[in-house]
Amino acid sequence: MNWKKLIPLIKQARRKSKRPYLSLFIDLAVCYVEKYNYVEYFAYNFAENRSREYRESFVCVYRHYPIITKKRGVSKEEMDFFGDKGSFIRHFSDFRHIDALDLRVDTLSSFSAFLEKHDCFFIKAPRGTGGEGVSKKCRSDFADLTDEALYNYLRENGREIVEEPIKQHPEVSKLSASSVNTLRIFTARHVDGTLSVPFNVSRISVTGGKLDNASQGGAYTLLDSDGTVIYDYFTYYPEAQIFPENPLTGFVFKGFKFPFFKESVDMCLEAAERCASHWIGWDVAVTEKGPLIIEANTAPGPQLFQACNQLNNNRGRLPELEEALGISLR
Repeated sequence: MNWKKLIPLIKQARRKSKRPYLSLFIDLAVCYVEKYNYVEYFAYNFAENRSREYRESFVCVYRHYPIITKKRGVSKEEMDFFGDKGSFIRHFSDFRHIDALDLRVDTLSSFSAFLEKHDCFFIKAPRGTGGEGVSKKCRSDFADLTDEALYNYLRENGREIVEEPIKQHPEVSKLSASSVNTLRIFTARHVDGTLSVPFNVSRISVTGGKLDNASQGGAYTLLDSDGTVIYDYFTYYPEAQIFPENPLTGFVFKGFKFPFFKESVDMCLEAAERCASHWIGWDVAVTEKGPLIIEANTAPGPQLFQACNQLNNNRGRLPELEEALGISLR
């Protein structure tokens, strides 16, 4: 457990639930043994909902993803490129529409040509989730380094992925102007081979930060089937909080409809057709020219489509995932 992130959540749960700290810590420990992680505990509001029926209705990473793997197997693509951003860039370049380099394989001359075109850029670690190892930089931040020295510096410090910034659609910027506000589109492959999109999620920054990950100052909400915001946004960091509007601009979220939403979903289904992987979360940005895929992963966080303020009949969405995959996860 990440105690630095856990303590504020425990204190908030104590205030809201009126339960003693000891009761909460024991409950957390029991849930940990039962394969619920601490993010799920607070995102699903387990502190105030202790019934087994309620808790067992949620998709949870350590309880259910191993069952998916056991029943469906692990495809070669998962090992080859979903866990590595550079490999992903090479396999899905036609869906990305942005300049990107992997300095483990791209040359110094390619890097210099990239810098000629892009004064600012994102640098990323090849592996990592939740926005860890991602930062936006400009060439002026490294004014004392030659192109070659910067090339070597990034390689030596594990930031070998370099990408041009995405200029998102101005309508999407209304949600948050500081970050690229991504769609997380979940594709599921049924046992009969058919693909579907059971969940679509919007992620934004609510702190003025550059990233939209909840662990990095972001918030998220489940969308309806046509890409419209129907719930308030939610975050679990540093505390569980609900956002009906952008706290910096006052923009009201409900009713916002994503441009190019159908095109975004169709793009992810087309990309998923290339893969044997059965459960993928695709991160999509929307520009004025249409959608582009940033990256994807095969262990997408289930808290994104099950926030405690975004439930049907006060239950998690395990049945919906089981239906999409065509298998039981119990």
